[in-house]
Amino acid sequence: MAQALRSFPQFGAITVRWAPLGDAWYDSLQTKLTKRYSHGLTAQGAFTWQKELSTADGGTVNDVFNRPNQKAISPFSQPLVLTTGFTYQMQPLPWGSTRLLNKALKDWTIGGVLRYASGLPIPTPTASNTLSSYTFQTTLEDRVPGVPLFLQNLNCGCIDPNKQFVLNPAAWVNPPNGTYGTAAPYYNDFRYQRRPDEELSLSRTFPLREKMSFSVRGEFFNVFNRTQMQNPVATNPQATQVVSATGTTVSGFGMISTASVFNFPRHGQIVARFQW
Repeated sequence: MAQALRSFPQFGAITVRWAPLGDAWYDSLQTKLTKRYSHGLTAQGAFTWQKELSTADGGTVNDVFNRPNQKAISPFSQPLVLTTGFTYQMQPLPWGSTRLLNKALKDWTIGGVLRYASGLPIPTPTASNTLSSYTFQTTLEDRVPGVPLFLQNLNCGCIDPNKQFVLNPAAWVNPPNGTYGTAAPYYNDFRYQRRPDEELSLSRTFPLREKMSFSVRGEFFNVFNRTQMQNPVATNPQATQVVSATGTTVSGFGMISTASVFNFPRHGQIVARFQW
């Protein structure tokens, strides 16, 4: 019956892409600090405090008949972002150092890019009520007021993903059958783990003769060897949190897979170039 009432009942689904139905708002405080080259050091830092709002961003629509209700933070929202880049070229050593040591260390350049930002928002779980069988639309689960969203702090560095669930299923509830939910697609206090990006480099150019030189550069990623866990399962709060007989997490809402980590361990590469 629901299919017969559709505008084009002969088609099972009509996909809509890039329809201009959304709006976006962006407000920010942006600061920038520059240290120009002197004594071998150049540095630049940028800090942004921002707020990104949108409607129907990311394809998540909670109630197609109430689009103003869709206004929420963007799925790419990161309220706080700090980025620093620097280079330092080794200067001649003070008086008293040996000529050989001075020649070995002078002109090496150390560089780095360090980025720290808020975690990205976790999507609000999709409801599993009977609305979709009536209207061919999905909706979102309702957030339970006053109930904490997390069982563990994702950024504390103290989580054992083999034994702990991190999301609270009691914070979400299905809307009544046949009705749309009232939750926002994303919440500012419901975010994944923060993921720093830290990279350093060490390089030097050796002049050989006029218009001829040899340069070598080492590039290092995740230099502090941070371990970043995979994102937790956040799709269905009604999924039972299953624990094995040995106390190991098996499946369920808020589980973090230990099959792999989100980032690569500390690693690097060496690049050499001969120019003439």
